[in-house]
Amino acid sequence: MEVKPHVILFLDILGYKNLIGNSLSEKDENEYLTEIHGLMSALSSFIEKRNQQLDQSNKWHLNLSRFRYTIFSDNILFFAPYDSEIDMSNLYSNLIYGLSEFLFQYVKDDIFFRGAITKGLLFYDEQLHFVFGSGLIRAYELESNTAVYPRIIIDDCLKPSPILVGWAQDTDNNWYVDYMTLAYSLLCDDRNGTPLMSQERTLFQIKNQKEAIEVALNKYQSNEYIRSKYIWLANYHNRFCNYINMPDLVVGLP
Repeated sequence: MEVKPHVILFLDILGYKNLIGNSLSEKDENEYLTEIHGLMSALSSFIEKRNQQLDQSNKWHLNLSRFRYTIFSDNILFFAPYDSEIDMSNLYSNLIYGLSEFLFQYVKDDIFFRGAITKGLLFYDEQLHFVFGSGLIRAYELESNTAVYPRIIIDDCLKPSPILVGWAQDTDNNWYVDYMTLAYSLLCDDRNGTPLMSQERTLFQIKNQKEAIEVALNKYQSNEYIRSKYIWLANYHNRFCNYINMPDLVVGLP
């Protein structure tokens, strides 16, 4: 029994505690539970299937499907052990790719994620679902204290690169996953042939996010602390829409 170096992703659902704490009825809480359970299940299945497919098709035998996950309350934790710096880089890069594809495609409604990707020491007992280690503490602290907005922070120890699509640096100098730009280049860009996602589906996904942000901005008009998180998201969304020249899908801000 020992801790080993792992790539770690810690995700939290934005606004969960605020919503549950507002005395939801049993019916409403059960409906929200069903929605979150379905979303978490879809995310974990997507990452697992994607990595298995890459393992089967890749001649380099990267073994990306070694990722494990555990879900508790409004949190989901992904983690995989690595043996070298190259191995670590392959793991977290492909995790960001898969995560970006999922975040772009899922129907937003009122659910957005905040999180952190890092590396660190971890021990996992699969039978007890027991997770222990300084890497988990680091991931949790980044998510809860640094991420702040609905963004997924990339820890500096992973050496993010400004030349790679999907890695972006915010105004506070923190790196985060630019999932819209990365997923668009992977799924929707037609410069390299037939895109994996149709133009109709692409427009639906972007419009769905726009409408979900607008609902949240209106819902939290009287709570500036929470509303500021969705203003950040609106600005991120708008930068992407301007980047792909879709001004009609920009979120209107005062």
